[in-house]
Amino acid sequence: MINTYFDQDTYENEIDLETNEDVLQRIYNDGVAPTDELPIEFFFLTDSQTKAYDFRNHLQEAFPTYQDIEISDYEGDFEISGTTEPIKMELQAINDWNSTMWNTGYKFDCRLDGWQVGT
Repeated sequence: MINTYFDQDTYENEIDLETNEDVLQRIYNDGVAPTDELPIEFFFLTDSQTKAYDFRNHLQEAFPTYQDIEISDYEGDFEISGTTEPIKMELQAINDWNSTMWNTGYKFDCRLDGWQVGT
């Protein structure tokens, strides 16, 4: 499949793991420790309903502990969102998860658009 939404240039150059350090610092400022484990709410975007459903189905198979994986319309595109199992709030664990999601999304032409935790 040739990606029409999450192209190779974006995949190779825009993962931006450096941002995770800033996000985690804000989370730590809210009283969360790096050793705490919290679920992550994630958001992917794509340009096709078929791609969104294929990706959601893959996430449900590959990550059976993820919950509430849903697809919704998002400004002419499609958003796939869900929640992970609790993940340690340390930089390496977050970067590893982020990289896995970035790579997995690329295979389905779905770009990881963001993540957050509830504190």
